[in-house]
Amino acid sequence: MEKVKRYFISLCMSFLLATVFLTISAAIFAYTNIEDRYLETFVLAIVMLSVMMGAIFLSKKIKEKGIINGGLFGFLFCLIVYLISCLGYTGLIISNTLFIYLGISFLSGIVGGIIGVNV
Repeated sequence: MEKVKRYFISLCMSFLLATVFLTISAAIFAYTNIEDRYLETFVLAIVMLSVMMGAIFLSKKIKEKGIINGGLFGFLFCLIVYLISCLGYTGLIISNTLFIYLGISFLSGIVGGIIGVNV
């Protein structure tokens, strides 16, 4: 039960961090002349950073199996974001972008898990 609590707290922290960074990037795009083609790069970097920070926090608390816990954390983060985004559409949409974000979230979680266990 303690691990579930740690996962929940870490996921909340990651979502809060992602929300703050996405709000900042939205302001940057709204008030500067940065081209919209860089938006996906910003979002991808924010996802990577949010997952990595959440996995570091989680692994510091659990103190074991950083690769497994971090990878699972990244997968859960992406899955929750995907399910929330499906609420805005009429159904489940599977695309290449989904798998790219899933892979990046998974790998970022693994890196964060490794860092969190070893720091």
